[in-house]
Amino acid sequence: MFRYGATIFVSAFLLFQIQPMIARFILPWYGGTAAVWTTCMMFFQIVLLLGYLYAHLLQKTFKPLHAWAIHTLVLAIAIIVASVVPPERLKPSGDEHLTIAILKVLAVSIGLPFFALSTTGPLIQAWQSVTHQEKSPYRLYALSNLGSMLALLTYPFLVERFLRLADQAMIWTSGFFVFTVLCCFSGWQTLRYSGWSEEEVNEEVNEPSFSSRASDRELIDGAPGAFRVMSWTVLAMTASVVLLATTNLLCQEVASFPFMWILPLVLYLGSFIICFDRPALYRRFVFTPLLILGTVVSIVLVHLDVLAGLGLQVTGLATVCFAASMTCHGELERLKPATKYLTSFYLWVSVGGALGGVFVCFLAPNWFDGFYEFHIGLAISLVVALAAILSVGYGSPKNSGNKSGALTLAFALAFGLFVALGIVACSLAYFLDPSYHEGVVFRGRNEYGLSSVLDDGKTRRFINGRIDHGAQAIESANASETGKDAQNNSVGYYVKGSGVAVAFESLRQQNEGGLKAGVVGLGAGAMASWLQPGDEMIFYEINPMVEQIARKHFTFLSQSKGDCEVVLGDGRIQLQRRFEESGPLELDLLFMDAFASDSIPV
Repeated sequence: MFRYGATIFVSAFLLFQIQPMIARFILPWYGGTAAVWTTCMMFFQIVLLLGYLYAHLLQKTFKPLHAWAIHTLVLAIAIIVASVVPPERLKPSGDEHLTIAILKVLAVSIGLPFFALSTTGPLIQAWQSVTHQEKSPYRLYALSNLGSMLALLTYPFLVERFLRLADQAMIWTSGFFVFTVLCCFSGWQTLRYSGWSEEEVNEEVNEPSFSSRASDRELIDGAPGAFRVMSWTVLAMTASVVLLATTNLLCQEVASFPFMWILPLVLYLGSFIICFDRPALYRRFVFTPLLILGTVVSIVLVHLDVLAGLGLQVTGLATVCFAASMTCHGELERLKPATKYLTSFYLWVSVGGALGGVFVCFLAPNWFDGFYEFHIGLAISLVVALAAILSVGYGSPKNSGNKSGALTLAFALAFGLFVALGIVACSLAYFLDPSYHEGVVFRGRNEYGLSSVLDDGKTRRFINGRIDHGAQAIESANASETGKDAQNNSVGYYVKGSGVAVAFESLRQQNEGGLKAGVVGLGAGAMASWLQPGDEMIFYEINPMVEQIARKHFTFLSQSKGDCEVVLGDGRIQLQRRFEESGPLELDLLFMDAFASDSIPV
């Protein structure tokens, strides 16, 4: 039994150490944007789905000896090709689709090792269910999540803090070798313990008969039907959507770095541990009110925007993430099947997780011009809680009072859920109402976040997320139509007397010829208004939507007296590539002005 626990714990620890580690490796490649982590999460969920599908087919299709041999071969290949450090040749050039580029980097660098690790959970639990029929394999699922949580908690506070990235990669690779040995040994010992050999295995060995266990009496008997399978998928997908949508909001409004990635994920995994290791701790009368409260608070925070303090934002969003995860995973645990359907159960749970990732990372940025997936995730979570109360009944403790009191409380919870649903619906309707867009010249969203242009009749402002990133007087913004001079008309940043103005004026006194400047971060292009004839300025901008906004809705670039060039891609990478290909740019000035909403990118 110990070998199974050790193998599954090590695999889970490595699985969730590599997630923030590889994201931290490539974060600077993509301007520190929040989309790096959410795209990584989607990749992990998809590969986890493939791993669970592989484990399911391996158990159902092959004889045990053949299955062990195939898996050993997969592990051997994975340890040979394991390369935690992403190759330099995969650095972005600036014209790639962000999500596709990140997925490519992840697939090449850690795809196969991550796949091998992701198969461990269902395989080890299936092996244990044969050799230790009296033990519930679902306890191993909780142990797996415990290893995952420890990996996540140690990364920002210990690993990232005290180890260089190269050292992290080397230690992780060594751990993967240890895992490979443990996994192969566990499989071989299982074969020996069960007396499995190629001659002894008959055609029915793939579905061994399991003795009736006391722990299985609480499980729903019979093969799971379509409704139960759909319920598994929807519950897992909802929890995934809330997790990723919450992470998106935190990273967009605060900053994208490992702690902000890990906090929601730890709460998500914590709910798994509680629900599958100590299912009695999930009580509807506790977590339904918490879900209602978290929903109301989080919706208020969404409307308060930057007026809400950092601590309040983190606490409110973390609360609703945990409450929604507990609700979905608690109901998921109550619908878990008998052990013989274990790999199928995990397969459909992973399908739901992957669908949630695809929805948040791929579909939402293309369908919505706001973070509406957060509202959608909350609404489905509330519906799940409501359906549980109405269809299953109020899950009160045995000694919690008489039946009428339980029914009264159940009615109160149902009413609270309806109210919370109404608040979510009203909030979503507000953002979708055309009046909300009054004064909005442009609003768009892509993998880099939200961008909008607001016009109040006097000024035109560029908003990234919720933060003002430059403004221009309306008459100057229309200068190309009226023929007026559009110089030095910034009413936001870079006005007369600013540091930019001082730098330009000082250098002009020292140089007879034109100045050559570089700017990392385009914004509305206000920096170009300081150029004079003969000057050159190169803007480095990672978000292609920002260039479209600067050229279409502002005239800083088009009316500049100097020559302006915009280079797409992360400024650091583009400057390095230019230096390697053509030598130094010999700039007089280099302005670092890259912001993601209200924070400097990591």
